[in-house]
Amino acid sequence: MSESLSHQRFRSRIEYLEQHGQVIDLAIVQALKVTRLARNKSVKIPHTFGEDATKYHRLNHPTKAAPRLFNYSKSLNCEHSMISLYRHFGDYLRGILGEMYEQDPLAIVGKVQGSALTFHDLVKLGSFEAIQKKMIDATFRKLESEKSTTKLMERVLEHTKISTTTACKGNALMYLEMRHLFIHNSGRCDSAFERNYDRVLNVKSGQELPTDFRTTDAAIKSVVALVGEIDRLLIMGNFVPARPKGTGIAQ
Repeated sequence: MSESLSHQRFRSRIEYLEQHGQVIDLAIVQALKVTRLARNKSVKIPHTFGEDATKYHRLNHPTKAAPRLFNYSKSLNCEHSMISLYRHFGDYLRGILGEMYEQDPLAIVGKVQGSALTFHDLVKLGSFEAIQKKMIDATFRKLESEKSTTKLMERVLEHTKISTTTACKGNALMYLEMRHLFIHNSGRCDSAFERNYDRVLNVKSGQELPTDFRTTDAAIKSVVALVGEIDRLLIMGNFVPARPKGTGIAQ
């Protein structure tokens, strides 16, 4: 099987994201077990683990407070993972834009109007590689200004005419849209998200979005499936160079 270089990088980053998320979740689960078994409820949380309370001064609470503190961290771990997942998806789209440029430069730079490099810019950049990177970055930034995951993906891929399956795209975009709400709406559902995805997550406007390990795992699997389908279709259409599928790639 073949894949793009951008997909290889995406896969590697996702592996590290999953690893980090699982490390944090496992550590918190075990910490909850240890503090639950602590007999003396007046013992401070760090002391339960044989640690100095002054070093972990924010944990200088009785063990009975552990569920509140640790479950908050579990929730925050999910939130950070969802934000990172969105970033990795964006990096894939930016990368694939560059790879499509290799096949058809005019199709890519023609996606935005009004962009031009002056003679001063050309001299300052100094090489064709630097000029190419400048054009791709500028194009992606203009496409990204849509501030919509769906529109960004559509504009990056519009000249290819490829079509992903509705279920694959719908699930992934739902989780990617959650990132916007974590950052701009305190992690709460808004009316637009409720209208589009209530049937899936059963969450109403004003309610907090789910932030558990199951949600993170489902989000990662959905986005990985979407990226894999996009990549396969781009290679089939000869829109990006195909590379042998490896086991890993440098970051």
